[in-house]
Amino acid sequence: MSQAASGTFESNLGEGKSCRKGRMNWSASEIIAMVAGFVIFWPLGLLALFVKMKNGEMWKGATEGAAPWAGWKMPSTDKWRSASYGFASSGNAAFDDYKRTQLARLEEERRKLDDEQKAFREHLARLLKAKDQDEFDRFMAERSAPPPSEPPAT
Repeated sequence: MSQAASGTFESNLGEGKSCRKGRMNWSASEIIAMVAGFVIFWPLGLLALFVKMKNGEMWKGATEGAAPWAGWKMPSTDKWRSASYGFASSGNAAFDDYKRTQLARLEEERRKLDDEQKAFREHLARLLKAKDQDEFDRFMAERSAPPPSEPPAT
């Protein structure tokens, strides 16, 4: 463990039992009260958690009103729509140009495949319609044809 890490660790160990600014310390009685509250009647356990949260004792920095996830931000959508197709720069302009042209070529190939797929779907739809029309015509011909005459019984 580095000195910086061990120094922080040791300074946190030296703090007292009470909740100091930005430090969460739960006493044994608080933990027992919360667990007992959940066991006996769950709203009491929630009440104990709410009181700890209200006092700013739930997580480090809670007294400043900042949740642990407060610094997290969603990635910008503009970043993903950049000219490099969402990939980070390699730091080499020649390689980035090569990557950009290859990605553009692949995008053009994808568009061609999409067009071919659309044309094939249209072809299948025409075949299905022709088959349906053929079956319908056959049905109509059979229906309108006179019934075959039966030979007289001898």
